[in-house]
Amino acid sequence: MSLRERLRDDIPSSGGGGTPAPPPGGNGNLGELHRAGDDLLAAGDEAIRRALSGDSEAFLRANRQRGGQ
Repeated sequence: MSLRERLRDDIPSSGGGGTPAPPPGGNGNLGELHRAGDDLLAAGDEAIRRALSGDSEAFLRANRQRGGQ
């Protein structure tokens, strides 16, 4: 038995139909979770933008190794 089959066997079914049971707690805060995820992605993009220099390509070109060591 593969890991995939074991994991599938551990998931409780909803009584047939082939669809897994919905997670407990409902979907009342799904929109809020989506907005929080978007905010997290935007914060990550901003952090990356601030960490990189303004001209990364020129920096990489200037520091490219030429020849062997």
